[in-house]
Amino acid sequence: MKGEKLFDIRKVFEEAQKPHQNQAKLVASLKHTYNELQDKDCFHEKFVHYLKYVMVIYKREPAVEQVINFVAKFVASLYNLEKEDAEEEVENPFLNYLFTFLLKSHPANSNAVRFRACQLINKVLGSLPESAQIEDELFDQINTAMQLRTRDKVPNVRIQAVLALTRLQDPKDDQCPVVNVYSSLIETDSNSEVRRAVLSCINPSAKTLPKIVGRTMDVKEIVRKSAYQDLTSPLRATD
Repeated sequence: MKGEKLFDIRKVFEEAQKPHQNQAKLVASLKHTYNELQDKDCFHEKFVHYLKYVMVIYKREPAVEQVINFVAKFVASLYNLEKEDAEEEVENPFLNYLFTFLLKSHPANSNAVRFRACQLINKVLGSLPESAQIEDELFDQINTAMQLRTRDKVPNVRIQAVLALTRLQDPKDDQCPVVNVYSSLIETDSNSEVRRAVLSCINPSAKTLPKIVGRTMDVKEIVRKSAYQDLTSPLRATD
């Protein structure tokens, strides 16, 4: 029976690639399989094994994007949000395993692997509920890794790293390293799409507002437009 359940992981990955597939149903099915298994470590290994197949593909193919989105939804589904005790930390060993794998992958020589690692970190962080708890050490590792990837030679990797840092910034902290990285990239990155990505993520505050205003004079119209849109967001004054 254990072998059959693990085999289902491959089948689910195949189904997740289909454009009209009901991913919510797939997530529920795989979650049921996961909850029934006693050997969850084996599940983690098999899941990442199949995930590696899409991580070597750099091209934004629809089937690959479907799988990436599915993985993020599956991770988020493992949080039991029905617990009445909201203050209790919900442990998610699979999340820790996946992030550990992605953090080992982010400095890879392959442009595709670096891109997919950052994209997955971005997607997973974005899909997690506000109540989700990430261990401090893991949080710091993600923060450090994504800041490093904002200096990647490939613009698309830098963009995903910028997006991944969104939930890690603290606009009320004058010394927030993410805000400092954003403030630098918004002015110095040579790629307009990276500067635009920063504008989509950076929280307007007393510290960042001058940087955003400066981009209204960017050489690229699309960046200038993003800057004007960002200026319509509420100002979050730093304490």
